[in-house]
Amino acid sequence: MPTKTFPVFDGDSHALEPPAIWEQYLDPEHRVAARSVFWRDEGEVRPVTILNGRVAHEPFVPEAPAMNIPREGVWRPGMTVEEIGGLDPAQRHTVNPGGSDPMVRLQHMDVMGIDQALLFPTYFAEYFPLVENPDVADALARAYNNWILDFCQAAPDRLFPVAVLPMQEINATLRELRRVGKLGFKAVFIRPVFARGQFPHQAYYYPLWKELQEMGVLFSSHSSVGTNAKELDASSPFVERVSAHLNIGHPVAEVIAPTMDQGALLLGMMSDGLLEKYPKIKLYFAHSKASWVHVFLEKIEGYLWLSLQAEPVSLRPDHIFFDRSMLLNFDSGESAIWDMPDLFEDIGVWGSFYPNHDTYTAWEGMEALQSHDVPDDIVKKLMGENLAKMLGVELGFKVKEQVG
Repeated sequence: MPTKTFPVFDGDSHALEPPAIWEQYLDPEHRVAARSVFWRDEGEVRPVTILNGRVAHEPFVPEAPAMNIPREGVWRPGMTVEEIGGLDPAQRHTVNPGGSDPMVRLQHMDVMGIDQALLFPTYFAEYFPLVENPDVADALARAYNNWILDFCQAAPDRLFPVAVLPMQEINATLRELRRVGKLGFKAVFIRPVFARGQFPHQAYYYPLWKELQEMGVLFSSHSSVGTNAKELDASSPFVERVSAHLNIGHPVAEVIAPTMDQGALLLGMMSDGLLEKYPKIKLYFAHSKASWVHVFLEKIEGYLWLSLQAEPVSLRPDHIFFDRSMLLNFDSGESAIWDMPDLFEDIGVWGSFYPNHDTYTAWEGMEALQSHDVPDDIVKKLMGENLAKMLGVELGFKVKEQVG
């Protein structure tokens, strides 16, 4: 029976936002407006999300099973890839209750061999960054952050919330960042998406970067596979139209968004010199694997030599990147981690992706690393120490032996 001799800190798990966020946590004076801005209802026949006055886009692929098989929350402990792939798309399947019930979540963490977990949003990752009304976005951010904080109070030494920020208006962004900082949040979530004519690295958000640097809060760039973005990022309907003839049964964005959107943000940061303007920012690229970064840095370097920059930037992006406080998320199936552990040992962070359809347990993560002869001291870093150090959190050892 597998055992472990060190604690595991899951660097990428998710909450599934319940109706209570809109019905109880959202300020009463904003509830009517929110119904036409961003509102989610599980529905009798199928879930529905209202976004900016319209029903949010369903996947461009007409027969996509994602509406009946909730990719973002279908996994439960013990489920295999084959079992998930064999689910009947004509039948509606419920989501894992561990996404919104902290007591179930803790039970699942025990089974998975996870001692502590960093919790990202799900629907607030996909839809909330695209909300157009800044006043309602401000209220929704407070509602979500208050809910996830209460969720984590079930075990504050094991569950760590990631706050969402209302990027729709910079004054509201800064207010909420300072508020959650006082509440004890160690990290904030921002989706790398082009919205309202802005991308997160652009000058409009410089006050945010300055504040993040001064506060020491971890900036978590987490991509989403939503099909609602209007612009030409990986999640936009444009991508689905280009690939419609493939008829693969699910949105193409689910495959390409994690790398494409994160790469676009990194390119912007390097070309703009953002990491040179704010060198003490703590940055975490989550839910996009890790091995893409080295390729992107090499390509960025090649083109910076040819570019006419508005202001001077380093022509060695790899030096800028690795000299900063950086983390890269990976999962149990990413072979580059165990093939080149020396490249990732100080920046890699293992994540389960719970309760997504491609969830991994900590037992699987450790087995993958150890079976490829990754040294134990590096395995400990990748499975928890790197993230805990960046967050300034003490590692806690809860689960030592696999049960069942």
